[in-house]
Amino acid sequence: MSIVHLDTFVKLGGDPEDSDAIRWLRPRLTNAPDFTIDRILPTGTTRVLTRYLKHLGLLPWTNELLQEVHYSRRIDGTLCSYSALGWLNEAGGWVIQNACWRGLLGQKAITVRLGSSSRVAIFETYFEFLKWYQFYRAPDHTVIVLNSSDFLEAGMFLCRYFKQAELFFSNERFWKRIDLRYGNVIDRSVQYAPLNEGYRNFLDSKLPTLCKPITYEPLHRC
Repeated sequence: MSIVHLDTFVKLGGDPEDSDAIRWLRPRLTNAPDFTIDRILPTGTTRVLTRYLKHLGLLPWTNELLQEVHYSRRIDGTLCSYSALGWLNEAGGWVIQNACWRGLLGQKAITVRLGSSSRVAIFETYFEFLKWYQFYRAPDHTVIVLNSSDFLEAGMFLCRYFKQAELFFSNERFWKRIDLRYGNVIDRSVQYAPLNEGYRNFLDSKLPTLCKPITYEPLHRC
């Protein structure tokens, strides 16, 4: 499977014949899976995972955005069972996370949630997206989650299909890469360094359970 699925790419407005898109649409070699997915359950089913979501302040907003992935792996001849919160990526793999670690079942790829055809919000991690989604009361943006720093270029490439692209990265290294390569297309009316620091504080903060809806202001455009 590719980093972004062909059907999704077309729905975003992309042209499959675009030579610049080949690297993101080309199928990638995969190894035989070393895991078995036993069950996919709704969030709130397993106590330890529910407790983790409550700790993050992400209930009940995640009911349609996350699932519980129960899977098994054979370690040193012993079949071991695990559970984590998970979401699908464009290659059909499950990105998984619990209170102890974050991992992947299947192939690496970005995650896309289709929404507005004119506005896109891009995140490095899915849980950053979840905090934003909760705080802004389910905005209608199309959302791209990179799931890996390897796919920063893919995320920036997909910006071209939207009138407004809003970038949410708490990693200063990301901003430096963006500034070096894409600085000429970023709206300079907003200085990225102070904004990034403020957004990092926003990501790290525990959002209130109840908050007043606020007007969404654009951050960056490309």
